[in-house]
Amino acid sequence: MPTDTLQAPRRRVLSAAQRVAIRRATRVRAPDPSETDDELNVVPFLDVVVNLIMFLLMSMGSVAFLAEVPARLPSYGEGPGEAGFQLVVTEAGFHLSGPEGLLAPDCASPAMGGPTVPRHAGRYDLGALRACAARAAGTAGGRITLSADPLVPFQTVVQAMDAVRVTPSGRPLFDDVALAAGVR
Repeated sequence: MPTDTLQAPRRRVLSAAQRVAIRRATRVRAPDPSETDDELNVVPFLDVVVNLIMFLLMSMGSVAFLAEVPARLPSYGEGPGEAGFQLVVTEAGFHLSGPEGLLAPDCASPAMGGPTVPRHAGRYDLGALRACAARAAGTAGGRITLSADPLVPFQTVVQAMDAVRVTPSGRPLFDDVALAAGVR
């Protein structure tokens, strides 16, 4: 009588020598120092570093070009009548002086002291500085020397420089701006 039942596969029994051989073949062991290659391949690392340096140099060049502020340092030993105007930015406000001395808040007469354009409510009045510079620019010959107190933020110095260069309508005021040392 035929049997259609499936028989379980017979389990194979390994001998002791076979088990030892399998254990030896599958054992994880530390590599022998005499068999390893101790040289480190640095060529890919150098390729990455050189490319990174080239990228940084190229990006810094373009950033420096865009952030450039055209200005020049004042020269010494200037002849009479070439001194122009001076603008000093302090925490108290803008001090504008010409060949006759410090200008008063009306930007026409000499002052005894204090800023020409004082700060109002802790803010610099760039509009008043631009109006005062427009009144004084007719006699200045287009030249102004700008200096600032070290406690004044750099952004304020740049805004003052922009305010004395041109009027809101685009008429040039002081197109020759020289930067001088701070006032402290």
